[in-house]
Amino acid sequence: MLGAIIGDIAGSYYENLEMKKMKSGRSYEEKVNIMNPSIPLFTQNSSATDDSILTMAIYDACLNDGDYEKYLKKYTEREIKKGSDKYGRNRFSPEFIKWVKGQSEGKSYGNGAAMRISPVGYLYDSLEIVKEETKKATIPSHNSKEALKSAEAISTSIYLIRNGIDKNHLKKYIEENYYSLDFDIEALRHNYKFTSKAKDTIPQAIYIFLISKNFEDSIRKAISIGGDCDTIASITAALSEAYYGIPNHIIKEVKPYLKDYMYELLKEKYYSDKTLKKE
Repeated sequence: MLGAIIGDIAGSYYENLEMKKMKSGRSYEEKVNIMNPSIPLFTQNSSATDDSILTMAIYDACLNDGDYEKYLKKYTEREIKKGSDKYGRNRFSPEFIKWVKGQSEGKSYGNGAAMRISPVGYLYDSLEIVKEETKKATIPSHNSKEALKSAEAISTSIYLIRNGIDKNHLKKYIEENYYSLDFDIEALRHNYKFTSKAKDTIPQAIYIFLISKNFEDSIRKAISIGGDCDTIASITAALSEAYYGIPNHIIKEVKPYLKDYMYELLKEKYYSDKTLKKE
């Protein structure tokens, strides 16, 4: 779960830049600058966005009564009261806010369900249950075939990675059941455009994980293709956490960016003396 939040926070500033340059697009040089290892993952411009907030809502629901709708609305309403986010934007999409307020049936086909689903892949111990809980966690606000497909692709991938699947077999599993992964990272860096559609972001995030070298490399590569950087990096990092683990120094570096309630829920799993190990 923390991997998803780390990816979101690292990608947040770059997603904001993408939004500002929606028409012209950021240049190739601007995108690949993040691949320079001297560029820090987190800066004063980084922030936890709706990706992190809703991931924690799903995590909280999993730990408690499994009422995903209740926790999604609770977490959203709390954040809405705080006004605009760090970048001067609404903290959630207009359609999602309508759903929270009961003004929409929640049939989104966007990537919001997949970006928040990682706790389900981490906390349940059979593929059948992971799929069942994914559906329960998705349909309240994203009751469309495309959204459910995208969320299930991520939750089942995490479950399979946790249980030892290698990258080649994961790629085969995804391509047989969910998406084609026929991409080239240089082509993405030159041609990929901003979108929040699940079908145009989730396959790219999985592809980036598959070609990554380590946890940090996966986040940098995800940001380097542009587009919805925080969400793509969040999903990629959720997969990468299951495969590589998270380096201790990154766990420590992201701590100041966590909201208090995030830290309280995550501290036992990620910040106790038992969980932090020597690198």
